[in-house]
Amino acid sequence: MRPSSSQATGISPETFVYAARDFIELSDKYMDSWTIYQNDNEILSTHLKREEFISHRDQRGKVFLYRAEYVIFYNLSYGVPSFSFNVWDCTGKLLTLEQVRDISLMKTRKEDFFSVVTQQEHPVLYKPYFIIHPCHTAELLSMFRKTSKNLIITFLSLITPLIQLNLPLEYGLL
Repeated sequence: MRPSSSQATGISPETFVYAARDFIELSDKYMDSWTIYQNDNEILSTHLKREEFISHRDQRGKVFLYRAEYVIFYNLSYGVPSFSFNVWDCTGKLLTLEQVRDISLMKTRKEDFFSVVTQQEHPVLYKPYFIIHPCHTAELLSMFRKTSKNLIITFLSLITPLIQLNLPLEYGLL
């Protein structure tokens, strides 16, 4: 999908890096375990990463444990933060897109989920990741630009229903 005309409401890479650094200070304060990776010579490689274990209870009540890795990066094409992730089962096998949909907190039709989450080569890390499509992110963030204390936190609050990402409630107190 090409960037929409709302790209003009996106943010600059410098604004993303500033918000990412501010977010890391809050993450450290709330012991939320996000890490920033940055190279001052290559601003577009700046990204945030967090790893954690998540559990999922299936319809029969059986509990499964997974390892998840979340990455927030700047999407140059759309001028917005983008979210990517990978999830592995207890044997170390990467989950399929269908399995990711099954453990999603938001129950949606297959077609709707697959139109939002796709698997592709990560533009910063250069290996396969599931990526939440950024086509409407600029439009959504523009609604909160004047009231948001941190665009990364606002961005995360918009996408967490799709995935199992638990954030400390203290972020909401900003």
